[in-house]
Parts: sequence; C-alpha cells; structure tokens
Amino acid sequence: MYTAIFRHVLMPMYELVKGKNLVEHITHYEQHLTWTPEELKQHQWQQLRKLLEHAFQHTSFYPKFWAKVGIHSIDDIKTMSDFAKLPLVTKDDITEHYRDIVANNAKNNIKKATGGSTGQPFRFELDIESNTRREAIMWRGYGWLGAGLGQKTLYLWGADIGQPTLFKSIKNNLYHRFYNRKMLNSFAMNTNNMHTYVEEINSYRPTAMVSYVNPLYELARFIIEHKISVFPPKTILTGAEPLHEFQRQVIEKAFNCEVYNTFGCREFMLMSAECQEHKKLHINSDHLVVETVNNLGQSITGESGDLVVTDLYNYGMPLIRYVNGDRATLIDQACGCENPLPIMSSIDGRKLDMIKTASGKSIPGELFPHLFKEFIGIDKFQVKQSEISSLQILLITNKHFTEQNRSDIAKEINKYAENELQLVFDLVDDIPLTVSGKHRVTICEL
Repeated sequence: MYTAIFRHVLMPMYELVKGKNLVEHITHYEQHLTWTPEELKQHQWQQLRKLLEHAFQHTSFYPKFWAKVGIHSIDDIKTMSDFAKLPLVTKDDITEHYRDIVANNAKNNIKKATGGSTGQPFRFELDIESNTRREAIMWRGYGWLGAGLGQKTLYLWGADIGQPTLFKSIKNNLYHRFYNRKMLNSFAMNTNNMHTYVEEINSYRPTAMVSYVNPLYELARFIIEHKISVFPPKTILTGAEPLHEFQRQVIEKAFNCEVYNTFGCREFMLMSAECQEHKKLHINSDHLVVETVNNLGQSITGESGDLVVTDLYNYGMPLIRYVNGDRATLIDQACGCENPLPIMSSIDGRKLDMIKTASGKSIPGELFPHLFKEFIGIDKFQVKQSEISSLQILLITNKHFTEQNRSDIAKEINKYAENELQLVFDLVDDIPLTVSGKHRVTICEL
C-alpha cells in the first residue's frame, strides 16, 4: 500500500517542492523494457550522437583528443564501428585535463569523488539531470528485483564519514523513513555485535534487503553457525563488491530467499542488474554504452576484457569511452527472460586484482576466493603484492587451520605462479577495510 502511495502521491509532491523529475524518468525507463533489442540500439545510437555533438561543441579536450585518430567532426562518426575507433579515456587523462573535459556551458555541476582501488581519490562531475537519470536507472533495476522505490527495504551499507550532528541524524532518519527504508551501518558490524544486527532485521521485517557482499556474507555465516532464526525477506540485492557463487549460496541458506547481484561504480551508478528468471546481468544500454576491449584496445565480446563505458546523459562532464578499471565478459545473445537489455555474462574483477610475475604471467584475482573457501580454518583473507617477486598472504584463522593447509595453499598458487613468487604468510587478527568500507581480497600495488 505505502509503495503505491509513495510513488504516485508522496514522491510527486516531494518532487514539486524539490524541482526534480525522478518518477517521470523511472516511468520512461521502465517503458523501455517493452522495446525490442533493435529499438534499444536505435535509441542508444540517437542519444550517443547527441552526446558526441555536445562534446565537439562544448569541450576543448575531446576535439583535440579525437583529431589524433583522424576524427574531426560528428560527420566522421557514422556507425558504432566508427565510434569504437575513438581513443580510450583513462583516469589519468581526466585528472590531467579535468577543466578541458568539463563542458563550457555546464551549470551547477555536482562534484563527486571516489577513493578507488588505488587509494588515490579520483574526482569527476556530472550535471543535475544526469544525476536524476542515474537514480532512475538504479530504481528501475532494483524495482525488477523487488526492491523498488518505496518498498520496505533494509540496507546493510556504509555510513557517512564523521560524527553527524543531532539535527543531521534526525533529518537523515526522517528522510529514510520517508523512503520506507532502514539503514544499518556495515562499517560498525563485528563478531561481538552481529546478534544486534539480526535483532534489527527481525524487528524491522523488511520486504527486501540491499547490502555490500562481504558484510552480508559474514552475517550469514554467523547466523548459520549459531543456528539463529532470522526473518526472511522476499529478495536480497548485493552490490559494491563481487558476489562469488559460494557467497550467494551461504547467504541464501541463512536468509531462506533468493539473492541477486548488481554491478555498478561511482562514476555511473548502476550499470547492470540480474533478472529474477535466470540471474543474468542485464546492462542498462538505454543509459550507457558499455564495451569491453582487449590489451590492444580492440573491442571484443565473448571473452573477458577491460570495461569501457560512456554515459549517454552526463553533459556536464562527458565521460566517453572511459576505462573504469573493471573487467567483464559481454555476450551477444538473448537472456530468455522478457527483459530486452543486453547481457553481461560475468564480472571478472578489477585489473588491479591481477597478481603478476616477473616473466609476465597474470594470476586472476578470482582464483583466491575459490581457493580459500575450501579451507574451514580460514575465516578471512587478503593477498597483497607490493613487489614483483613476492606475494603477502594475510589470513585470519581459527582452530582448524593447519600447517598442511599452508602447504596446500602454496602448492595451488604455485601451479599458476610456477614458483616465481615468494609466498609470505601472515596470520593476523584483523584485515582493515578500505576507506569506503569494502574488503578487497586482492591488492596489486605494481
């Protein structure tokens, strides 16, 4: 009842006061799900042409950047194949040419930053309309998974930095109640207070839950280990971190409901979300152009590549063919469900998650979660590479960990490293989270 009232009455009234048009955008984006794949491609191309024309006219960076490959006007970009010839834009490019990428007609841009996997803040901007659109895309994806606008949802998510004032705490609490959601601080959760988080879930009885992967996985393990009864929501959405299949299985067992993965980044918000029918990630191609490229910068499908993303609606600071640091596999086939959006078959981690050797070998970060899950003596882990010849393995262990486990781990890693890495095992009491409250399983500082 509240969901319908919120979307059709309360939210429109709120938007009249705030001057937003979020609900209108959600409605339009939901209508796109009735389109055919060809209609979606046509729409994407039309919006892309408008963005490229804008970049030619209102930024000083892109005309010079594209001229290096013989692209001098919008007339030189007649097809998606022409678009794929445009040079890739990196974080370093944006940092170095920041002012030249911001549109000269931009007004009241929203400034954002992300700590990034390198720990070095990355800054960018977007216009207000673009920000509203990406919120609408998020609510559409959450909506088809049962956690849409106004649904009673519990978030196990990160909290704002710093101690809020009493006024801000009251304001935030009222704001979340208006949206029909409850926020639990994942940063503050530990083994000593996990039972209180279960109590909060049981008291709130949410229809849906949205959470970082690792805090929810740890909470699920706690629930199973202590045989605790927990209220089962109808749906659980995870995000912000890779969801491994073994983690999905544990969370589903603990909460007795389906778990769905979502994928995004701070620069673009929600990029893809699974469908309920087949749990395949559908890309928001009516809002973004998502490509993958190989090491030579050539567009590829059907195999893992570096993600290259274009935001079709960020006119304030256009990010065009931007390499965001993630890797994924795109496939050119239909899902089988009614959702016409294209498919991302897998999220393959970040480039920085790759462990390297002196001879040029690359060990994918996906190896380590699948390796360490086999050892009941390991509660948490992180592998960290600071030198090309060594790999530090941080482990939080329990009474079941043995020297044979250590030997087996080394043997498995050396199957791929071929003894090029000195493996340094450190048994620790804690593995710090990143500043954004996430747990990184692999870190390569090279």
